[in-house]
Amino acid sequence: MRRDRPHIQVLSPRTWGEFGNYLAATRFSRVLRGSVDADVTLLEAEPILPWLGEAGAEIRTISLESPDATVRTKRYMGLMTRLQERFPAGFEVGPTPVQQAALAPLTEHLRTTAPDVVVGTKGFVARLCVAAVGLAGVRTRVVSHVTNPGLVQLPLHRSPHPDLTLVGFAWAKDRLLASTGGDPDRVRVVGPLVAQHDLRDFMTSESAAPTAGPWGGAQDSGRPRLIIFCNRGGDVYLELLRHIAARHPDTDLVFVGYDDPGLARRAAADAERLAHWRFHSRLTQAEYFEYIDRASRSPYGLLVSKAGPNTTLEAAYFGIPVLMLESGLPMEQWVPGLIHDQGLGRACAEPEDLFRTVDDWLARPSTIEEHKKTTIGFAESVLDQDAVARRIGDAVRPLLDAR
Repeated sequence: MRRDRPHIQVLSPRTWGEFGNYLAATRFSRVLRGSVDADVTLLEAEPILPWLGEAGAEIRTISLESPDATVRTKRYMGLMTRLQERFPAGFEVGPTPVQQAALAPLTEHLRTTAPDVVVGTKGFVARLCVAAVGLAGVRTRVVSHVTNPGLVQLPLHRSPHPDLTLVGFAWAKDRLLASTGGDPDRVRVVGPLVAQHDLRDFMTSESAAPTAGPWGGAQDSGRPRLIIFCNRGGDVYLELLRHIAARHPDTDLVFVGYDDPGLARRAAADAERLAHWRFHSRLTQAEYFEYIDRASRSPYGLLVSKAGPNTTLEAAYFGIPVLMLESGLPMEQWVPGLIHDQGLGRACAEPEDLFRTVDDWLARPSTIEEHKKTTIGFAESVLDQDAVARRIGDAVRPLLDAR
């Protein structure tokens, strides 16, 4: 039976990439609701295909337990290779009986719900949807929303078969077409989509309580204001905290050990020499807005974290430069180039380089201020979210009109 309104399903893994991918899917879904005349439903992929959650758990283990970036890269690429061997290029158009069995729950889901459009927020998920749509015998159109353009370098995440692929940067489109071929008209550059304040839904809790000390006053103190966000590789950031406490004790500092109360307590134990600090494993929404606002307004506000694309772009949107440590994950290798080329701050390959840069910048905070100016310029020219939303709507709308 034909619906009065078209229906779009956004299918996103929640366990791949901490909360970053599902955060991107949340933002994308909200943009779609405001850009096209359709009912939009966001669904977690793991309840439909539990083995995706098993892979996500392995990614988390690789991220947290690898001793260095080289080992992390090797282990991650090993997982990608195993999955690619299981679902090689072109499997979407002729899945084997073994692949059909792995896809059976997704096939039944799409046969039962028959959305007009299904969006995979990982290229791999979009490939699975292409195959399942064919097996289900429905007329659902498949969209691949590339939340991290670095993923197009991995065979697992690239395909010419979705009806539409949305990418944030022109170079990602060029790389995808060069590696897969396909129709250039089915790959659209829409610009980077950032979560803005949607991040609060993932970072905050009504009952959150900091291991608290003072974090500056109501007025800007003129001191550097650092937010250290740790969702991977905690010990390095604890060492950085001790380093700052010993050498720059007058720095305003917030440490967020995401969903890790033990890490936050360990961080607080090293803070005796810091005069202005707070440590959290979760934030209240009021605290989240306060920290973002103060770091944004301060000429010396700075975010320290791993070099992830979502974190970098979120900080840039609010005019906050970054000091990053490279993660060792292959799909994030493009981020240091973005940071360097656009003047958004600095990405360091080794912890020692991170510590040296902290010393230099905190001794000469005017360096942070210079990066802030270029970060604001980048946000104004590249991160216009109204324009991105219009492009997404313009790209998706013809798929709905064709139903």
